[in-house]
Amino acid sequence: MSLLKATLLSSALCCFSLFSREVQAESVFVYPLLGERVSSSFGPRNHPVRHVQRHHSGIDLAAPQGAQIRAIASGRVVYADPYKGYGNLVVIEHANGITSHYGHCSKIHVDPGQEVKAGEIIATVGKTGLATGYHLHFEIRINGEPKDPDVYIPGLRDEPLG
Repeated sequence: MSLLKATLLSSALCCFSLFSREVQAESVFVYPLLGERVSSSFGPRNHPVRHVQRHHSGIDLAAPQGAQIRAIASGRVVYADPYKGYGNLVVIEHANGITSHYGHCSKIHVDPGQEVKAGEIIATVGKTGLATGYHLHFEIRINGEPKDPDVYIPGLRDEPLG
């Protein structure tokens, strides 16, 4: 198995097949947004609303209001409702203890218990919860522990996809 093989979906999304020592399995991940720009990275940062130093458990992808958010992989929706500072939040459970989290959504298009496919539209970009502008707060967690999404979806910090 190659470490990285690119595939194009019919909607021109980029997919990557990765082998991770943590996951110990082949997984396919799709970019959650097209044309995004990283406005806040994973790790320590000054919180833009609370103005305190905190660990940022995901990345923020700036995008226009209503931009379509896609599931990064097939899985089952385990949460789709408002949740504290995340605002409208969608959480999808994937294989191997992986969950993906999509926060600050303006509209949610899925329900808990629903099965979704990689690339399926699950929500739209908003600024609900503790948000200073329109963006997607995106997290990948493995067994509940937040991980840097750029490690699992190469190129998130690169130039925006057109």
